[in-house]
Amino acid sequence: MTGQHQGLPVDRDTPPRAWLVVAALFITLFFIFGSGYNTAGVFFTPLIRSFGWSRARLSSLQTALALAAGVSAPFIGWILDRVEARLVIAAGAICAACGFTIASMAHSYPVMVAAYLLLGLGIGAATLLPCSMVIANWFGARRGIAMGLTMAGTSIGGMVMTLISDRVIRLMGWRLGYLILAAPVFVVVVPIVLILVRTRPPDQKHSGVADAAARLPGMETGAALASRSFWMLSIATLCFAVAVSGTNLHCVPYLIGIGYAPGRAAFALSVMLALGGLGKLVMGWTADRAGPRAALSAALLGMAAGILFLIGARRELPLIGFVAVYGLTFGAPLAVLPLVMAESMGLRRFGSLYGLIGFFHTAGAALGPLIAGRIFDLRGSYLYAFETFVALLAAGSIATIACTPLRVQQSVQPAAAQA
Repeated sequence: MTGQHQGLPVDRDTPPRAWLVVAALFITLFFIFGSGYNTAGVFFTPLIRSFGWSRARLSSLQTALALAAGVSAPFIGWILDRVEARLVIAAGAICAACGFTIASMAHSYPVMVAAYLLLGLGIGAATLLPCSMVIANWFGARRGIAMGLTMAGTSIGGMVMTLISDRVIRLMGWRLGYLILAAPVFVVVVPIVLILVRTRPPDQKHSGVADAAARLPGMETGAALASRSFWMLSIATLCFAVAVSGTNLHCVPYLIGIGYAPGRAAFALSVMLALGGLGKLVMGWTADRAGPRAALSAALLGMAAGILFLIGARRELPLIGFVAVYGLTFGAPLAVLPLVMAESMGLRRFGSLYGLIGFFHTAGAALGPLIAGRIFDLRGSYLYAFETFVALLAAGSIATIACTPLRVQQSVQPAAAQA
């Protein structure tokens, strides 16, 4: 293929190696992000029973994870602009596996916090940021579907590992549940990443990673920080992260609290996560045709509609509506947010800029679980938290539409300079 797409270069003929990279990154997200973030709900009730912690205190573990992932994101992005991605991802994978292992041995709150901090650092170094950067570099015209396939690993991994960990927890306890999550990271993820993943195709290499990045189209960091698109995308990221982290962690205890059996609540979560993988593919395909901004805005509104179904989930039909609508949309922003950033700010400083936007994802992922847990502790209900998440998602959808494509900004800047 030749031509232009959203002001950025598109694929010539995508080499078969590119799809091997997609497969390797899918497996990485399957076992690290799918296990690290998406299984948290099935550990929630067993940990409360084991330690007697409040929901707000237990939610703070997920906050610690999010803070570690986000605070490290700018540094990781800076490294990715200068060091081969496979080395960063492999190091992050080892950190994540060590975090799962320490959690399995924890007998106190400080040790569990340390485990989640290490897990968060590993997730930050091994998942969304480096995987998005690698896919953005390897693909052009088919970037949306490639990103969707890659990011489907987060949801499909969550679905599979949720069912496995829930089964292990019920049969042999939550400690072995954490060990089951650690083993495949050591055995499968690290070797595959080191063998298959490279930051960009061989024909884009010059004297080094940094030199290759400098030749790509896009904004320098200072210009991007001065643009409207950076801040609108940051707002959208913040709103999404608050809503998705709070809803995903607390939907299982919420369903148990309104009368569903723990196994059935976990099954609903696993089906929702499975649909999340399909949703990433659909929204990636949509982004390639209707544009990333339209796809992201639609996904955020779909999430809001799904949470409204969750509020009425005491009955069977609204629960099905939540699993279907929220499931198809909640994971899509992970695939589409990097596409909006590439469309709006280019690839030149993708790692650094996506790392900075990670601050807002961190803030949201840290706040979401705490907001829901604290509201429950004060009110005895999650309804006020879910209503807040709906409003935030609507605001994020509006902010997404306000982003400006790079090609539009580049066409405006010469005229402004001349004036």
